[in-house]
Amino acid sequence: MTLAAISVISANSIFVPSLSYIADELGTSEAVASSNMAVSRVCMVVCMFCFGAFADLFSTKRLMQAALFICILSCGLSAVAWNIFIFDVAQAVEAVSRAMVMLTMQLWIAAISNKDNLASRLSWYTILITIAPIAAPSVGGFVSDYMSWRYSFILLIVICGTILTLLSFYRLYNGKENHAEESESQDEETHKPKARFAPLETLREYRRVLSTSPLLKLSFSLGWMAWIDGAYMAIVSFLFIRELGLSASSLGLIIFTYVAGAFAGRFPILYLQKHYGPRVTFLFHQGVILLATVGSALYYFLTGSHSVLEITIVMVLFGFGFSGMYIYCLRNSMVLEPEKKSIYTSLFNSFYSIASLIGVVTIQVLYSLGFTSIGIFQTLMVVASVAMIAGSIMHLQEVKILEPINENQ
Repeated sequence: MTLAAISVISANSIFVPSLSYIADELGTSEAVASSNMAVSRVCMVVCMFCFGAFADLFSTKRLMQAALFICILSCGLSAVAWNIFIFDVAQAVEAVSRAMVMLTMQLWIAAISNKDNLASRLSWYTILITIAPIAAPSVGGFVSDYMSWRYSFILLIVICGTILTLLSFYRLYNGKENHAEESESQDEETHKPKARFAPLETLREYRRVLSTSPLLKLSFSLGWMAWIDGAYMAIVSFLFIRELGLSASSLGLIIFTYVAGAFAGRFPILYLQKHYGPRVTFLFHQGVILLATVGSALYYFLTGSHSVLEITIVMVLFGFGFSGMYIYCLRNSMVLEPEKKSIYTSLFNSFYSIASLIGVVTIQVLYSLGFTSIGIFQTLMVVASVAMIAGSIMHLQEVKILEPINENQ
């Protein structure tokens, strides 16, 4: 399951260091070249939102198999793309598979966990799948420099095809002692009661949660972090390759450090959530984020520019705080109303994807207005610093609702 998730998620990051090469080969501008990220995130939002209506209708195994098959199709289309439109379509298809994998894995983990071990299991799962954005950009940058960016997608086709074949023979654990004796319709995969397709009922639940739940206020800061993450991924190739003169291979290593910071950020939450509760957990990760964004903004005001080393350090710190905050907010969405986990998880991921989409669109608008990549990065840091402070105030006003839940664990 984890290997399947790693493979599908890799398809979204393996080409990031090569984006400037893709723009040159397909003959398009920075704003147009980054459009694939906007298209991908639009599809992610739609899929995340719709998934809540039928998440309980299909088994985990079937959903993972479908996601792998769709990912293979998208990689094949990306590998043969002859213009930016075809590449955008391929990334839209890939977003469908990624949405299926993310929500399926999260709901599966929630179904086999309780409040005591949910945060821990989510953290370990996300620690493992962080391998994808750590390894994929480095591999993609190397392949682009010495072969072609198209071969990166061919490599993913081989990997996903192998995992799809192996998954056909795999029996999923469902958290029950007698799972090996149960029929396929009740086990394997499913661990879920039979459900019916009720889109109108689901829409009513969405409306109720949005109007009465503190979910959005508790996740406001994370939304701005997702905005920065989406924007950074949209400019990173042009920033480091075109303006700072690095190669795709070197950029792959820089992205590696960013994701390595995110990998490390998954560990503190395991300790903080258990021993100090939600308030301290939030303040710790929020403090690291503010250290990164405010520090970067001040560096620019003092020196008049940004450097490779400074941006790398800032984004390592940002990745550290961002990844821990993601686990914290995801866990919150699952425990606010446990019997409605699929609804809350779907809305949470939709909110996250919308914020990331807005980040990509922001980059396209700023490029069209004539901003340089350095100027855009500085704008991101200033806006994020203000938004993080506002998000801290909103979260601390609502965090009291989480403290009884934490104590009851």
